[in-house]
Amino acid sequence: MQESYDIVQKKDSGHGYEHSAKIWQIGCFTLNNTAVNIYFMLMLYIAYFMSGVLGLSVAVISTILAGLVVADGFMDPIVGWLIDRTGGRFGKFRPFMFVGNVLMAFSLALMYFSQSTAAWWRFPLFFAAYTIYIVGHTCQFCVTRAAQSVLTNDPKQRPVFSAFDMAMNVLLYVGVTMIVSNVLVARHGGFYATMFAEFFIFAAVASFICTCLAIAGIWSKDRPAYYGFATGQKAKLRDSFVVLKENRNIQMLIIASSTDKLFSSITQNAVVSVIIFGIIAGDFALSGQTNMIVFMPSMVVSMLVVQLARRKGQKEALLFSTYGGIIFTSLIFLLFLFGNPANLSFVNLSAFAILFLVFLALRGGFMSVNNSILVPMVADCVDHELARSGRYIPGMIGTLFSFADKVVTSLNSVIIGALVIFAGYGAALPTVSTSYSRALFWVGMVCYCILPIFGWVLNIVCLRYYRLSKKGMADVRESINTTSRFMAE
Repeated sequence: MQESYDIVQKKDSGHGYEHSAKIWQIGCFTLNNTAVNIYFMLMLYIAYFMSGVLGLSVAVISTILAGLVVADGFMDPIVGWLIDRTGGRFGKFRPFMFVGNVLMAFSLALMYFSQSTAAWWRFPLFFAAYTIYIVGHTCQFCVTRAAQSVLTNDPKQRPVFSAFDMAMNVLLYVGVTMIVSNVLVARHGGFYATMFAEFFIFAAVASFICTCLAIAGIWSKDRPAYYGFATGQKAKLRDSFVVLKENRNIQMLIIASSTDKLFSSITQNAVVSVIIFGIIAGDFALSGQTNMIVFMPSMVVSMLVVQLARRKGQKEALLFSTYGGIIFTSLIFLLFLFGNPANLSFVNLSAFAILFLVFLALRGGFMSVNNSILVPMVADCVDHELARSGRYIPGMIGTLFSFADKVVTSLNSVIIGALVIFAGYGAALPTVSTSYSRALFWVGMVCYCILPIFGWVLNIVCLRYYRLSKKGMADVRESINTTSRFMAE
């Protein structure tokens, strides 16, 4: 215990109990989230595997995916409890990162194998594979949030994670959509089994490399010296429910985080991309090309907001980016409503194409801030709970967020599936060869613009009751510093 007290009492610019990380450690650990998001991006296309390869209907696909994601969410408190009770030569977090990634890779192999079996075996094998994926995903996904508190508690460094995370997420989204829309679909002629075989191998290899680098980044921090002054306590499973009931800041941030994740994942869904670019604009290849063009402008916007977070605090940066997201998504909606999406071309640039690129770049920058800055804000909640109640339970608090994310995000497939069925496409999902219709136009607009705006309005409401501003976190650090000194004496 004395080692822990010695470290947390170190001063940094008068802020109290600061411990910092090297920039390369923050950058490498960010890749843990990237490793998980690689699989998340792949799963955005899994409905096409279930429909086109396994032969399941849209209604069945939506129901199965929603149910499995809910089951995934209910595993989170258990994994959080295990994280908080784990400790040994390999640390608290590293074992879950490695095992989780290996399980996800194995699940992909089993998923692909399911399509080559007899028809009556395909669904049971796919279900078993997805169940294994859920276990692996939960193990690795929870660590990104839970381990933030040991990586650094310097208020100027925590937003740095967001900068790395935003860069990797944008690069990942641009890269995957470009590869899928311009390489894999073109090479294999559509969403066929051979296309998914290549996609699965790429995802598994890239995710494993990211995981190894992330383990290296957290290695020296994953030890009791950084686990807080309450390291001697044994976490109880019921602690997570007590914390959720008593901590208003966690309640508000969970709502903001989960709605953000839901509506941003809807905009990135493969079905929505097919509708927006393949059907409304008339060229699915524009999906990857657009993301490639707006990548750098979006990154510039994101980095400017991160600097705001370092100066004014993470809450203020989140609020600023939320208003930005609302403004530029509204402009995209108006552009599609009153303009001609058929003019979206990068060969002969039209006013529509120029305005769309500008609005999308700015929206992308603000959206990436919202998705990324919520992760280090979980660490603020961990510190606040430690100061408030003396409980150091990063695993459980991290999994409260991931549980809510997954349960709410499970509505992703249900919402898109319901809208597609309502538009008259219940037998099969719309593809790049589907003809344009006004019904599909409104499905695209609801998913791409209206729902994200609704989610950001909820953000603004929640942040009115979230008290962990820059000043609030200074009070939290002072409280922990005082307690740790008292206990050391």
